[in-house]
Amino acid sequence: MLEVSPVRAFSDNYLWLIRAPAAGGAAVVVDPGDDRAIEAALEQQGLALRAILVTHHHADHVGGVAALAERHGAAVFGPARERMPCAARPLDDGDTVSLADLGLDFRVMAVPGHTLGHIAFHGHGCLFCGDTLFSAGCGRLF
Repeated sequence: MLEVSPVRAFSDNYLWLIRAPAAGGAAVVVDPGDDRAIEAALEQQGLALRAILVTHHHADHVGGVAALAERHGAAVFGPARERMPCAARPLDDGDTVSLADLGLDFRVMAVPGHTLGHIAFHGHGCLFCGDTLFSAGCGRLF
């Protein structure tokens, strides 16, 4: 199982920080809407950001992507059918994100509904589904 830390952002969001199993001080972040919150978590946990996974284009999920990618040189992976704030490897249903040097692999699933190009990342017993599922239901459909 992965070591995943929730990072609170804004008034009602969580960003997800994944400690890479094969690279002790490396991390991957999912949907970093707030780069300051992620920077604080990285510093507190003594981690170096290596990759960014994005589920969809809404500001509370991508607001910190460009700054974090530039600051850390982190690779960015995001939905092929959505606008991204910086260069990203485009992903769609059935693709795989392989971060072999970090010991991480995620299968990409298209989950349109909240946005048309929304994707989710599944691997290592975890599902990072953005705004598709919530603890009490599903995300808002547009």
